[in-house]
Amino acid sequence: MTSAGSGCAIVIGVGARQGIGAAIAVRAAREGLHVFVAGRTASSLERIVRGIAGDGGTATAVVCDSTRQEDLEQLFAQVGERPLRLVVYNVGRNIPAPFLQSDTTLVEGHWRRCVLGATLTGQQAVRRMLAQGEPDGHRGTILYTGASASLRGKPMFAAFAAAKAGARAMAQSMAREFGPQGIHVAHVVIDGVVDGDIVRSVGGPLGRLLIRNKGADGALLPDAVADTFWAVHAQQRSAWTHEVDLRPYAEPF
Repeated sequence: MTSAGSGCAIVIGVGARQGIGAAIAVRAAREGLHVFVAGRTASSLERIVRGIAGDGGTATAVVCDSTRQEDLEQLFAQVGERPLRLVVYNVGRNIPAPFLQSDTTLVEGHWRRCVLGATLTGQQAVRRMLAQGEPDGHRGTILYTGASASLRGKPMFAAFAAAKAGARAMAQSMAREFGPQGIHVAHVVIDGVVDGDIVRSVGGPLGRLLIRNKGADGALLPDAVADTFWAVHAQQRSAWTHEVDLRPYAEPF
């Protein structure tokens, strides 16, 4: 595999530093890749870029709607002549809703974020990776962040589970089609609560209580998750992983 320092990465779905997307971006930058961090909020992206720069890495912030083909085309165009080594699609809002109250807007929103955006991103990544070629047979890695809902549906999460399961099936199809052409496609299931900004801040006191009740290392730490994403990317092609599931040591499954 070509040295990490000679190319770039794209991470889509980057928010606060204490989140999976940002943690992956920081890890990729530490490994020598120039990272394009893409998300919906410019201020959050700029904070991540400044943090990466302070750590000695390089990054570019790109405000992007992952469900809009034009936005994704513009994002990938910024890669320029750099070899594209890694693409991570880390998008999906875990919004609970009773089945009978899951209206068209909610169902379509999940589908657009989890399936449409994942598909459009995969198409952009595959086209570029096939075109750039690699002498060692590894053209690049495309990683998708999954969830417990990718594998099983639960009450209140029918629409979300349907969308995440669809993204998982799409990743399987991509891996079978493009793996033999040197593109490593993998799906990472996040099976547990993430000790990140969304739960602690957006969830308010209940979110913080949930994390506290989990106990030490009872919730997934974003930086530890990022370690696994990088490990999958760095695999030698004779032993590629397609799917790995991550959960805290005490999480039931």
